[in-house]
Amino acid sequence: MKVLFVTRSMWAGGAERVIAELVKHFTKMKIKCEILTIDDENILYDIPKEAKIYPIGEVTKNKLLDKFLRYKKVRKLVKDSKPDVVLALPEDIGIYVIPSLLGINVPVIISERNNPWVMPWKKETRFLRKLFYPFANGFIFQTKDAANYFPDKIKEKSIILPNPLDLKQIPSINQEKRKEIIGAGRLDKQKNFPLLIRAFAKFYKNNNDYVLTIYGDGALKNELEDLASSLLPQDSFQFPGRKADLLEHISGGSMFVLSSDYEGMPNVVIEAMAMGIPVISTDCPTGGPAELIDDGVNGLLVPVGDLDSMTQAMSKIAKSKSLARNLGLNALKIRDRLDTNVVSEKWIEYIKFVKSNKV
Repeated sequence: MKVLFVTRSMWAGGAERVIAELVKHFTKMKIKCEILTIDDENILYDIPKEAKIYPIGEVTKNKLLDKFLRYKKVRKLVKDSKPDVVLALPEDIGIYVIPSLLGINVPVIISERNNPWVMPWKKETRFLRKLFYPFANGFIFQTKDAANYFPDKIKEKSIILPNPLDLKQIPSINQEKRKEIIGAGRLDKQKNFPLLIRAFAKFYKNNNDYVLTIYGDGALKNELEDLASSLLPQDSFQFPGRKADLLEHISGGSMFVLSSDYEGMPNVVIEAMAMGIPVISTDCPTGGPAELIDDGVNGLLVPVGDLDSMTQAMSKIAKSKSLARNLGLNALKIRDRLDTNVVSEKWIEYIKFVKSNKV
């Protein structure tokens, strides 16, 4: 069997990380994999040498024409490659993959990676999703809430699958916790890092031996740095940017905090839990964090946008070594639940089912 993945790039992001994990496992299982990227960028993730990568990149400076020409290339590459299944992710890529492959007779599976009530945010793209999704052969959602956004005709073709966790990529558990609160992700509106910064600033008044580290790059970097500078001493926070070896940097932190307004199923939360780090997360739609975290058992959930609740959660963990230890130990159980050898096999089963049935 040959699976062709279509995505934006392999530079960074949750969808791209999932592709990297799936390709590694699929290749091990003798499934041929190819990756077609709409953008032409560097590759951040480790990809097996057996997997071919076809970058498209900019064709013309005219944005509308450029999009049309890029997906025209997608059609040609798929026709030349002759895969058994095309798996497109995230959703804003899949929306355009479907019409570009009409008439080729290759099953197309779309994997939604975010909150469908919000993403994609452009009205015209949302209209195209409504128009073209019925032509896809299968859908992979991360949570029941995400699936429930769609009509029955879509849900009947769908499955709910978690993200695979490659335990080989998880650093050894660091028992010595440094007094550091960590956040990570794209520095954009969705992640609501201002909430994390303001919560840490309140927390810091009684815990000035802690530091805040936020990893990632994005359009809001300068704005976030300015906010942190206005609320905190310069030596109490840092923005190191994007790190290829992010997990090595996170290891040993005293807690990881996700402050997002909405999410799919955040990989970085899964990975922090797999390292035994106490996690605080907003209980954000479409329910990804709540699928991972049993509040008070293996992490703490706080309401979206609730500054006081997030500050109190930080204080709880900082004040109680036993709570921090128990949250971390219970979080480690995510390793068994999301082991890539188990989860990736479920992806394979569904892909084979769609290939055989063209549902």
